[in-house]
Amino acid sequence: MTFCALPYSEREAKNGISEKFGIWCIPFLLILGPVPTDGGERPIINRSLRRIIESGDLSNFPFCPKSYGALDHARSDIKNSKCLVVVHENGDDNKKQEIINMVKVVSKKYRDRNDMKFLWALDHSRLARRLRLVTKLPKRSDEPMMIILDIPDQGGYYVSKMTSVTVENITQFIEDPGDRQQL
Repeated sequence: MTFCALPYSEREAKNGISEKFGIWCIPFLLILGPVPTDGGERPIINRSLRRIIESGDLSNFPFCPKSYGALDHARSDIKNSKCLVVVHENGDDNKKQEIINMVKVVSKKYRDRNDMKFLWALDHSRLARRLRLVTKLPKRSDEPMMIILDIPDQGGYYVSKMTSVTVENITQFIEDPGDRQQL
């Protein structure tokens, strides 16, 4: 795939575009919506297109961002939004799929809440290990765990005491997360 690019000599233009769209790495790919009928700025539809294009799955065009997904694909979300994360690296495939389905159900329940993302960490990825480390969770657990990360609130987080993950328990945890802790 080829894309238009600015010549290196156009650093001022590149810096202006980077600042306007929050671009922090190259290559970076985002998609803009149409010009509003009243004029003005075109809205950003999705600022994380690179991962989508690299996956080769173009079936969800125009790639409106979802409020749910895997922790490993949500690096910018965890920096900018409050995030519920269900962690269960040691579950079998059926249990992992159940967790994904439950998190999706909860995300739909809170679809009007644009300030929150709903994530899962179901493998021993580097980011999942880091999450366990900074939130002082045990390195390994046979039981799923729920965390709410609130990095925009100066690094706050909440850990659920519930080990049973159900739609009802996830909802209860979101509504009453307990004591705030600090990263």
